[in-house]
Amino acid sequence: MTSIRFAFASLLFVSLFLVINPLLTSLATSYFSKELKKDVELDYLAYVYALEAARPGLDDAQWQALLAQISEKSNLKVQTLDKPAFEQTTKLVIENVYDEELQTVIAKIQGKELIAFSAVGVQGSAGAILNFIQYGLPLGLILVLFLLHSLWLQFRLSRLEHASKLIAQGLLSKRADTGLLAVGRVNYAFNQMAEKLECAFAQQRNMIRAVSHELKTPLFRLQLKLELLDVPPKNKNLVRELFEECEELEMLVHEILEFSKVEQFSAKISVSNFDLCTLINEYIITLEKYCNHPITINCPNSVRIRACQTDVKRVLHNLIVNADKFAVEQIRVSLSLCNAQLLLTVEDDGIGIAEDKHELVFQAFFTVDESRSGKRRGAGLGLTIVKEILLHYDAGISVSRSELGGACLTINLSPMLIN
Repeated sequence: MTSIRFAFASLLFVSLFLVINPLLTSLATSYFSKELKKDVELDYLAYVYALEAARPGLDDAQWQALLAQISEKSNLKVQTLDKPAFEQTTKLVIENVYDEELQTVIAKIQGKELIAFSAVGVQGSAGAILNFIQYGLPLGLILVLFLLHSLWLQFRLSRLEHASKLIAQGLLSKRADTGLLAVGRVNYAFNQMAEKLECAFAQQRNMIRAVSHELKTPLFRLQLKLELLDVPPKNKNLVRELFEECEELEMLVHEILEFSKVEQFSAKISVSNFDLCTLINEYIITLEKYCNHPITINCPNSVRIRACQTDVKRVLHNLIVNADKFAVEQIRVSLSLCNAQLLLTVEDDGIGIAEDKHELVFQAFFTVDESRSGKRRGAGLGLTIVKEILLHYDAGISVSRSELGGACLTINLSPMLIN
């Protein structure tokens, strides 16, 4: 298919050259003929007037010597003519202004004597210009058209690339242009692929959501039966462990449902302008009651952003709860504004996260090494939900080592910042 398109494009360019070349040749020849006739007539009239004045005082030998001297010292070949065809010449006749022969001018001296001026050296420059118009200009135009076509194709490919990047970021509803900006059948095939991906992910989310809902009822019945169970003293530890497992399962179901809500309603969020510092201070006071470690807040006086307050609270909640699971003595929340960069950091003084797992912690159901504490730390969806929320604001999140010794999660909130 590629070779056929290349052959078609080559044939098109050759056909275009064959059409343009004769047209430009005709126009150039006509233009040069008219212009050269004007220039030649003005240039050679000076010679004609001078020879007209000098001829009466010269005999034939002196006249021929003068013509030979002019031929020798100039770029003209001057010779006498004796042709009846030119007997009607009154003053100056211009013949063969531009052809394959030399440029020739016929003049009558003293009303009876004909001389011919043949220009030497004019032909070369005029021929070079004409060759450029005949061949260089058409090829240049074709090259410009080819360049413009390449740039236009590159622009259309960049639009397709932009659509593919948005889909890679999770915006599965994005489609490529199918009109003037479409790249042949590629955009249609791309859209078909995107539709199948969107359908597959939608089915997957619906199935997970449905399974999570269905698990809640038997889980509730199991917890109820454990509460009502008459347990001998020797089995109380076993029942307590069963309760803990039920609570873990309940937390997993809750996080799955929360993750599904974030994906389902992310396009329907209600944004507003508010003071982020005020929200952080007020929400952390409420959240600190449920944390096992004190939270230190370091925020400027006022920073206004445009976002959904529910989303911001959910991000704060997940980050602080995650830090509380691994902290030893303290958690620190900081907000800094420098050079139009708004950064929110949540740190703990725990063991931290290994560098090779900095990107993995944002994957669904991924949990860090459980051997650090000997017990499960959650379903592995908290940071996934955070990244999913931030994705819709074009905000980024990264993991690094905290000065406190543990993990430091940094969010770049600059896209939400109101200048």
